[in-house]
Amino acid sequence: MSATRASSSTARFAPHESLRYTAAPSAYGWIAVAATARGLCWLSLAATKQEAIATLRAEFPLADLEEDAALTIWCERAVASVTSGRSFDEKPGAAQRMDLRGTEFQHRVWEAIQKIPRGETRSYAALARSLGKPNAVRAVARACAVNRVALLVPCHRVIGATGALTGYRWDVERKRQLLTAEGAHLNEETRASSKKAVNR
Repeated sequence: MSATRASSSTARFAPHESLRYTAAPSAYGWIAVAATARGLCWLSLAATKQEAIATLRAEFPLADLEEDAALTIWCERAVASVTSGRSFDEKPGAAQRMDLRGTEFQHRVWEAIQKIPRGETRSYAALARSLGKPNAVRAVARACAVNRVALLVPCHRVIGATGALTGYRWDVERKRQLLTAEGAHLNEETRASSKKAVNR
């Protein structure tokens, strides 16, 4: 899937920018998606439909939102990329562009994350090294934290160097569920980090 680039100077969305959106249930919670005229700009995971829509409105408080049930196909294809490994682009007529906005380095991180195969994980440090920036581990983690498109930019596949799940914008326990569904190997520390997050 191709992604429209936006540099740091245009990383924010303009007031009253038009966004189409919808929400749909899935095995991993409610999914909310939104798109600009340039492509998919938001895919979040939440426990309820109300929460899913609330996260969308919180991220784009000044946007002009218009509900569009046709976007449900993006929810379905995103889930399929986790459960079966099918590409989001395989269905004829499916939108094939993402409107990702961030710094140049964040775009590099997101592109690298999209290359992590289903069922595999990478550490933040390994991603930083692969980008030729071994000291940029925190910047890699920050790029994961601000990623607006879950599943399709699969930051759930990025974990700590010890195997700990660390954080996840859409809930650490959900991160464990996604990795399990993809067949990723979860060591004891990975499981323990998930349990601690749930019990906090």
